[in-house]
Amino acid sequence: MSGAEATEGSLLAQALGAVALSFIVALLLAIAANALLFFGSAVVVLERFARSSKRFAHVLLMTALWAALLGFLGTDEETVEGLGMRWPGMLQAWALFAGIAFAIVALAQALVALVLRFVPPRALAYTAIVVLGLAFALYAGSLGRLGYVAFPVALAAGIALALRSRRRRAGARAAGVDEMLATLLAGALATGIPIAVLLDGSRPDLGEFGAYAGIAFAALVALGLAPLAAAGFLGARGSAEWFIARRYMFAKRRQTFISVITGICVAGVAAGVWLIITVLSVMNGFENVWREEIIGNRAHLTVFDGRGAPIERYEQVIRDILATPDVTGASPYLDAEGMIRGPGGEIVGVRVRGIDPQRVTQVSDLQADLMFGSEGALAHLGLEPGADGEPAPGILLGSQLALTANVGPGDAIVVISPFGGPPTPLGPGPRLKRFRVAGIFQTSFFQYDEVFTYVDLEAARDFRKAGDVIDGVEVRTTDFYRSRRVAEDIQKRLGFPYFAKDWKEFFPAFFQALKTERVMMFVLLTMIMVVAAFAIVVTLIMMIMEKSSDIAILKTMGATDATIERIFAIEGTLIGLLGTVAGVIAGIAVTTRLPWVQTQIEVITGIDVLPATIYQFGTLPWELDPGQIAIVVAIAMVLALGATLLPSRHGAKLDPAEALRAE
Repeated sequence: MSGAEATEGSLLAQALGAVALSFIVALLLAIAANALLFFGSAVVVLERFARSSKRFAHVLLMTALWAALLGFLGTDEETVEGLGMRWPGMLQAWALFAGIAFAIVALAQALVALVLRFVPPRALAYTAIVVLGLAFALYAGSLGRLGYVAFPVALAAGIALALRSRRRRAGARAAGVDEMLATLLAGALATGIPIAVLLDGSRPDLGEFGAYAGIAFAALVALGLAPLAAAGFLGARGSAEWFIARRYMFAKRRQTFISVITGICVAGVAAGVWLIITVLSVMNGFENVWREEIIGNRAHLTVFDGRGAPIERYEQVIRDILATPDVTGASPYLDAEGMIRGPGGEIVGVRVRGIDPQRVTQVSDLQADLMFGSEGALAHLGLEPGADGEPAPGILLGSQLALTANVGPGDAIVVISPFGGPPTPLGPGPRLKRFRVAGIFQTSFFQYDEVFTYVDLEAARDFRKAGDVIDGVEVRTTDFYRSRRVAEDIQKRLGFPYFAKDWKEFFPAFFQALKTERVMMFVLLTMIMVVAAFAIVVTLIMMIMEKSSDIAILKTMGATDATIERIFAIEGTLIGLLGTVAGVIAGIAVTTRLPWVQTQIEVITGIDVLPATIYQFGTLPWELDPGQIAIVVAIAMVLALGATLLPSRHGAKLDPAEALRAE
């Protein structure tokens, strides 16, 4: 291939990559705009349920239930420690956060009740969609990309035009709530276009303001409106609307097909919830496994001189560190770069770390990582004779490094330092030092086993030609979730120039990649619930078409539009609620039984789906996160509630004369 062809291919690849990235971002923004429409529709439905809430006992029950559920968010130790609070224990943390949540939910409900009393339903619906649209427009416009703003506007405008066309074909003059919501959303989103045009580049501060505004509104809905709506929904049991909705949902005889479609909707919502819970739990498990392995091979935090200089008089520094609350161990280290030369002349680059054999077990799992036959190696890092009878300091090698160098315990190896040797015509030559392989260790990280070696501090100083100094101190705490706070306490105690860095700061890209993968997987799997939401729309519309004569008779008997709307809103809510509950139960059940599921798959297929020799563990790890489950449940119910608005409005606007003409 010529240079010109290679250049053209590179430019084409870059152009396609840019197009693909722009398409993905635009698609995500369009999904977000569609989510705003669903959320706004859900707010309308919740508002109608909330206005029907009459019994204080139901409101109090839902407030307590909301507070109890929100209390589980405080049972995550990392979250509690991240707030700067000391971990009080699981039950105490739940009780504390549940009490705080009860007060917040009660206050939010009082505020929402005040708004519902003085603001008409339609004005509240329009205000909600405008606020959401403006918040999103501010965020999207702050990115400084016109396409990112125009695509959601076009989507919302297209939905509004489709609803308007349907209204005109039906001969109606006044626009319905659904059409007005879509129109207002398109107008609110369009305010982001001049922002994107006028901005020269991105403005993160504007984006943060828009994001915070949207989060504040969503929090008010979740904490204030949703409990009131749940109380109203609970109070609807035994009413005529509830009876009719339940009968329509489980139709018989001629409407068996609709019942089947309803079951498919419930199964679709359940499948989406189930898959998201299971997948996110497995990803949480993998993150915890890797985190435990990283923490096992490294201390919780490391203290070093911020100027990059070696630490002198380190024994006093170690004493000060050990005097810090929540510190359980501290061990000095000294690093050096080098290469090893095995018996056969193999040359491999390594990192030589000098350690204190007595203290290192307090801050890492190195003792537990020693392989069979090397259990007592830490006690033999001093000067001892090797297999050839020559005395030499001991060295610990990773399993992959030992395999590459073709050495084992007792063998002699030469460690080469690229600098500091005798002078040569070409400059300083390399420095050589002979070591004895004291033992082999194996961790779950190939990179550690391939590169790291351990010697005692005296041997490292001799190899590096350093004095009685160290590079830093590794520290272990009572709980690695507290490592950041303990690091700050150590910095205050030691003062300048000492600096402390915890384990999360050593691998920021790795843990950020795990979080990004989790978010993308969550977004992709949420599409299953979106499809189920559209299926709910179709099911309710089919139900309305089938029951048009029933609706006409109800309206001639005095049923109001609000009554008809509540019937189908209750039905859609029941579909979403049944699917969500089934999905949560299935997700928790399958997640907690993953080892059994994996065993059955391996028995049926005869394939080891997770070889321990490759992944270091033979079964899928998992961890259920109450916060993630709550988010999944909230999204499923928002989609289900939002899907009921259009069909319920369509049924309420049905003309009895037209519906009964063909009867």
